[in-house]
Amino acid sequence: MSETTTLHRHNPIRHHLLATASAAALLTSVILAQTADAAEDGQPTAWIELGGGFDQMDSGDARWTPPNLTPPQSNPPPSPFGKMPAVGLDEDLKVSFSPDDSDWIFSASIRYGRAQSGPKHSHDQSYKFNILTTSGLPFKYQHTNKDFANTIQKSHSTHAVLDFQAGKDVGLGMFGGKSTFSAGIRIANLNEHADGHLTAFVSAPNKYPTSERAHKANFAVSHSFTGIGPSVSWDGSTPVAGTLKEGFSFDWGANAALLFGKQKTGVSLLTQNIRYYPTHQTVPTHSTHTPVRDKTVIVPNIGGFAGLSWRLPRFKASLGYRADFFFGAVDGGLLTSQKETRGFYGPFANISIGIGG
Repeated sequence: MSETTTLHRHNPIRHHLLATASAAALLTSVILAQTADAAEDGQPTAWIELGGGFDQMDSGDARWTPPNLTPPQSNPPPSPFGKMPAVGLDEDLKVSFSPDDSDWIFSASIRYGRAQSGPKHSHDQSYKFNILTTSGLPFKYQHTNKDFANTIQKSHSTHAVLDFQAGKDVGLGMFGGKSTFSAGIRIANLNEHADGHLTAFVSAPNKYPTSERAHKANFAVSHSFTGIGPSVSWDGSTPVAGTLKEGFSFDWGANAALLFGKQKTGVSLLTQNIRYYPTHQTVPTHSTHTPVRDKTVIVPNIGGFAGLSWRLPRFKASLGYRADFFFGAVDGGLLTSQKETRGFYGPFANISIGIGG
């Protein structure tokens, strides 16, 4: 007898991506219309930025070890189920536009990250033998026990962050660079899913031939957060060799947002202990399906970056390190609610191309 439980979750990332693509297309149309008749040697009025990076990710401590494991002397216990990926990849797209003869900057951007761990398979098998001795005969081995445990577990996560901002260049005075203070709207979506399966078998010693036991367990959990709220950011660049038009610069930035949204968690746990007899079998089963926990929450978000850029009049290449933290964004508990922070941090690289002007 077996049972598999799957949690189906609504994923709003698709809607966010479609909305962002539409906004980016609209903004691009405005840029092209504004710059169609611009002089070729002028200052770019728009920049398109593409890039990506590696993410190290904070994950919670909620783990589940099936309570019906085989005895330790038969098989070592498997790794707890529910571990989320530790490393992932990001992709970035940003379009910014500054009208002629203006120090205002309007931008739309999206960062999409994903990570996966597994499927990870493990198999442990042990044999037990007794040595039989008979006078005048060689040693003989009697197979008395055969135990095995199979586990498979996997997890994956995605995150999408969308920003729509308007900013103003406020300058850096004696530093010879520039800085931009921006305000706008941030939308964030975090999704996580993990599942695991255990099948183990213990056959009793020969003197108990009617007591063969099978152990099974299934695990599935999903966490998500979707929120929207006001955001602010402060970005700056200071030349270290050459100028901000052609040379190398040190770039830095900080951002903050307050996101209002929904936090959801669903958990399903199942264990079975099957005891086989010559004429029948017994199947004690314990199943736990928690109702989906759905809460309205407020999530503070802060982040920042630092890096170096090589600049040409219509081109920029950047390398740096960035971090973004969403405090209490995920309900990572199993049977009870447990707020957990999610952070994404690591190196990044991007290129920017200026058009118009």
